[in-house]
Amino acid sequence: MSATTFIRCMCVAAGGAWIACGLAGGQVCVLDTRTGQPRAHWRAHDGEVLRLAAVDNNRLLSSGLDQVTALWRVDDGELIAHLKGTTEPVHCLSVYYNELISGTTNNRIGVHTSMDQEASFSSTKLRSDTFKGVLTCMSVLPLNRLLLLGSDNGTISLLC
Repeated sequence: MSATTFIRCMCVAAGGAWIACGLAGGQVCVLDTRTGQPRAHWRAHDGEVLRLAAVDNNRLLSSGLDQVTALWRVDDGELIAHLKGTTEPVHCLSVYYNELISGTTNNRIGVHTSMDQEASFSSTKLRSDTFKGVLTCMSVLPLNRLLLLGSDNGTISLLC
């Protein structure tokens, strides 16, 4: 890893055993939190890494400027699956059980029904009369499966 490489995003495993960093050059680096030493380092995307999300203690999701969303094994960086469906860069990722909810700057919310190659994908565009601005962040509220959405103009919305 070069000293001039910019970190674009980070995530922490649920158990706290590792931290993943997404780099501007398209690489992902996984660090052991106990030792600070790298566990794995690999090229994940042709463009910069936009977002990372820990699925569990062994798997990591990444999205990149190259319009690819992928699932990786954290121990060795081996590709598990490319999640097909999105036709634009994904900059919001949220995991709910075995589903992936994604969001784009075009205000499109997508859902992958599972974390594998055969997952079905559906998406919907947020209506401008119900969501003002550009989607910048998103989180699934686990108790009721509602989406909490943030926009570039400071608006926070709850989507049913």
